[in-house]
Amino acid sequence: MQDIAELERRISAALARIDRGIEGLAAAAHHPEETSDDLAGAIARLSEALDEERMANAQLNERLRVVKAREAEARAALEAKLAELTAELAALRAARAEEAAEVAAIIGALTPIVEEAAHA
Repeated sequence: MQDIAELERRISAALARIDRGIEGLAAAAHHPEETSDDLAGAIARLSEALDEERMANAQLNERLRVVKAREAEARAALEAKLAELTAELAALRAARAEEAAEVAAIIGALTPIVEEAAHA
């Protein structure tokens, strides 16, 4: 995340340089005494700032792609674990139901014996 903040700072700085360059070009248009070398230098600086902006944008896009891929992997792992736990819970519930049925059968078999012993 610090890398993203650094890239955002660089992008902001590049945009500020572009703004200054545009202002310089606008001022140069009002001052014909400026030489074409000055304009060429301004254009070169603007082109460099634009290239930096494009590179920073490409880096941000790549980092975003990596983050999304990691997020998708984590989501898939979580869903697999959830499915595993759901299956385990269903198996435990089935075992509990089976045990409850066994207990009911035992109680059913013992009830007549206990009643008979109570009357004797």
